[in-house]
Amino acid sequence: MAMTTHAPAHDHDHSGPECCSSHEAASSEKYIQACLISGALLAALGIARLLGFSPEISHLVAAVLALIIAYPLFVGAFKELMSGRPATSTLTALAVAALMATQRYEYAGWLALILVLADLIVSQSAFGAQRAIERLIGLTPDIARLVTPEGTELEVSRDEVVVGQTVRVKPGENLPVDGSIMSGKTTINQASLTGEAVPVEVQAGDPVYAGTTNLTGAIDLKVTGVGSETTIGKVQQLIREAESARSPRQMLIEQVASFFVPVALSVAAITWYVTKEHPDEAVSSQAAIRAVTVLVVSCPASLLLSSPAAMVAAFAAAARLGILVKRTETLESAANVDAVVFDKTGTITTGKFAVSKLAPAEGVQGAELLRAAADAEQHSNHPLALSILQTAKAARVSPEHTDDYEEIHGRGVRARVSSGEIHAGRSNWLMELSPVIKPSVA
Repeated sequence: MAMTTHAPAHDHDHSGPECCSSHEAASSEKYIQACLISGALLAALGIARLLGFSPEISHLVAAVLALIIAYPLFVGAFKELMSGRPATSTLTALAVAALMATQRYEYAGWLALILVLADLIVSQSAFGAQRAIERLIGLTPDIARLVTPEGTELEVSRDEVVVGQTVRVKPGENLPVDGSIMSGKTTINQASLTGEAVPVEVQAGDPVYAGTTNLTGAIDLKVTGVGSETTIGKVQQLIREAESARSPRQMLIEQVASFFVPVALSVAAITWYVTKEHPDEAVSSQAAIRAVTVLVVSCPASLLLSSPAAMVAAFAAAARLGILVKRTETLESAANVDAVVFDKTGTITTGKFAVSKLAPAEGVQGAELLRAAADAEQHSNHPLALSILQTAKAARVSPEHTDDYEEIHGRGVRARVSSGEIHAGRSNWLMELSPVIKPSVA
């Protein structure tokens, strides 16, 4: 639940699969900076060489920079070789190593820089989706208010709560667990799960879900799910599975890569042999250079980056907009969509309520109506009430402070101010209180 006093929002465990993406992003950003500095030094070395700087020193510095930049490529190639599946990382590492073997250190550095930076940019896009998952996790509070059999409240860690126990949630707090309401009535904002802006009115016996917000009344609920077993926990898992899943296009790329590497190596070997056996010594001396050229040209940069980059960027962009994608195939299929059909329940909305028009009764000024509504709704957490208060603030209408306030579940609010008692809420409730207003409401 959202507590007035709680641990820092970033105090969480990093040992499991839900490790903090902000730390990974920071590490990635530092390596990007290191690569950019190395690239600047490579460019400076090229200029220095043109100005007559010592070639021996230039080669030494370029070799060191190339090794630093290409380190992730060599690590990836080593892992592929250890698994017995040489693929694109192996080929790129071989191309860089071959350039270094022929003392073309600057070229090796530039090739490694292009490939590594492109991969890091893809990783940065992935962090966008991971941060969206973190925000989803943050909706579930770390502290729960446990109700003991004796009726006393005890604040405990969410992880200590077990199914069957009773948890109390007060107005304005997020629910820490899934449960079924045992007592109390309230309004729940479930937009984090359903995307629906209109809050849901719940009472005893109704199910409620972790990560949603209790708006109006205190409730006691019997716990039915905790942690990864909650609805929001399962949503988080679905996002992770979708992000890590391979699309059919990505699997095709991996299949191509499985035979692309031996083909490229074979072509390079044939090129070296044919050139080496050439009778012209000037040509045969270029055998190693031509073999390296084949490896560099065949280095599948576009194959490495195209599909993963597009897919990860799509996941990140969707997550930032609050769109949770369950399957990678869904994104690929969306490319072929040419028409979308919506039902008539107001699916296309901004998700935020706003006052579009004031319709005062005869003899009532619009400003008076807005002031009365703001007076009545000033203590409510309901999204409709907040939209009224926002409109009042924009119109520079300040509500009159009052502590004589009551929220009636499923109906509206009652407040007493200096001008008298005000009721604001559903039209049928207002007509029950004062049937004479029916013609004006209709």
